[in-house]
Amino acid sequence: MSAQNLSSVAVHVVGQYHEAGKTLVGAWRTGARRLLDGAASRYGQMQKVTEFLANRLDIDTGRVVEVLDRMAEAGTKGIEAVAGRAARIESPIATSLMSTFSAINLPIANVHAQIADKIAEGAKTLETRVANAEEAAAEQAPAAKSGAVAVAKTARRASRKAA
Repeated sequence: MSAQNLSSVAVHVVGQYHEAGKTLVGAWRTGARRLLDGAASRYGQMQKVTEFLANRLDIDTGRVVEVLDRMAEAGTKGIEAVAGRAARIESPIATSLMSTFSAINLPIANVHAQIADKIAEGAKTLETRVANAEEAAAEQAPAAKSGAVAVAKTARRASRKAA
C-alpha cells in the first residue's frame, strides 16, 4: 500500500478478514466432509445419513460464504461512502481536522492491516494443513485398516485363551 489513507487501509482490512473467513469456512468444510466420509466408509448402514449431512454441510457453508460476501461488500461500500463524503468537504478547518485525524490514526490502521494480513495468512496455512491431512489420511488408510485387523485378531485370540 503506497499512497495510503484511512479508507484504503480500512478497505484492505475488510478484504483480508473476508478472505480469512472464507478460507476458514472452506477448511472447516473440508475437515467436516472428511469426517463424514470416514463415518460412511466405516458404517455402511449410515450411508444415507452421511449423504444427507454432507449435503447440508455444502448448503450451509455456501450460505455462510454468501453472508460473508454481503458483509464485506456492505462494509466496503460504507467505508467508500464515508471517504467520498469526507473528500467533498472543502472547509479549511474541516480539512485540517481530517488531516490531523488521519495522521494520528493511520499508524494504528496500518497495525490493524498487518494483523489482518497475518490472520489471512494463518487461515491459508490452516487450509493447507487440512488439505495435507486429508491426503495423509488417504495414504495411511490401508495401513490403519491392517493395523486394526491385527489388533482385532489379537483380541479374539486373547478372548479364546481366556475362555
